[in-house]
Amino acid sequence: MIISVTNMTKLYKIPIIKHVAKRINLLLGCDIPTTVTLGNNVEFIHNMVGGAIHQSSIIGDNVRIFQGVTIGIGRVYSEPDKKKCEGCIIEDGAVLCAGAKILCNEGRLVVGRKSVIAANAVLLNSTGPGEIWGGVPAKLIGHIEEGE
Repeated sequence: MIISVTNMTKLYKIPIIKHVAKRINLLLGCDIPTTVTLGNNVEFIHNMVGGAIHQSSIIGDNVRIFQGVTIGIGRVYSEPDKKKCEGCIIEDGAVLCAGAKILCNEGRLVVGRKSVIAANAVLLNSTGPGEIWGGVPAKLIGHIEEGE
């Protein structure tokens, strides 16, 4: 088995070695807590170097996450027990391009099925299915045609 973030996260499902796999991911340059729910065929492109995922996040099947992506809390100035973010849901087939920031302020932020978050975008709102979001803060800039 090649040592990669994608392969190490597959080991999160094995209780006896999941914490070792998490530490290897930290050495590879990304922070993915063992409490993150990961779907099938999640790919961490370029080992997601410099990336971090909030502990309550849910990542669907066939999601692609590039380097430098952050999935987390937007209101870092709040007291820890008063934070209102419950985590993020990245639905099946979504693509989070290099440097994208997915920041939840309240409730659950959802990146819709087969949506694309552009490189270096700062997403503060949920998206619908098949949408393309880009910019700071991110805005809807397009739609993916069915079948793409």
